[in-house]
Amino acid sequence: MPTDRQYRQLLEFRVQLRRFDQWSRDAAAEHGLTHAQHQFLLAIRGSATPGGPPVGEVAEALLVRPHTAGELADRLAGAGLVTRERDDTDHRRVRLRLTSDGERVLRELTAVHLAELKRLRPLLGRL
Repeated sequence: MPTDRQYRQLLEFRVQLRRFDQWSRDAAAEHGLTHAQHQFLLAIRGSATPGGPPVGEVAEALLVRPHTAGELADRLAGAGLVTRERDDTDHRRVRLRLTSDGERVLRELTAVHLAELKRLRPLLGRL
């Protein structure tokens, strides 16, 4: 059975998660992105798929439907942050890649996110 202390710790953790999420949304907005667009860039860069992930893989990472991920890809391509490239071996498959501007924006956002997570690390160790 959970203790009163554990309930308080869990509450504090959840509050900090919500604060981090809002902080992350604000950080993305400062770079002209929505929260979902930031996550989309991260899903591309964090993918281990050679040649870049297809839209379906990014959709799975974001927990959205493929058509939603496709719309995000279109917006980010229009902003010059993402490219769509045909797979060299299967021309039906389209791979997503970051442009140099996409890499730059994501690098800046990742740096501030890692710093914020480092600041929150002591809270995570208390659970």
